[in-house]
Amino acid sequence: MVENEYSKVKVNNEMDYCSVTDMDVKAALEKAFMKARVSYFLRWEKPGFFARLFSGSKTNIVFCINSAQLETAEEVVKGLGDMESSIKMIRTKSNNKIGF
Repeated sequence: MVENEYSKVKVNNEMDYCSVTDMDVKAALEKAFMKARVSYFLRWEKPGFFARLFSGSKTNIVFCINSAQLETAEEVVKGLGDMESSIKMIRTKSNNKIGF
């Protein structure tokens, strides 16, 4: 039996790809990412109390993807047509404080 060898090097290649506030756009983007086999996770950013009170801010949903799948993700977004205008592109290195 062969044992797995794990390195102590952490690989962090996630990036904040885009954000949406509309749940219909979120659902369509999730479905399109799953169909294209783009690995992603969602980070929910809730606005503060005063932002909701004075400006009516909605919950912001950030799609984080693996940077190796950037080209595929861009093709997916282009394929959404009129929903593309509801998607705010970010494309920056993710600074998620998840895990270990």
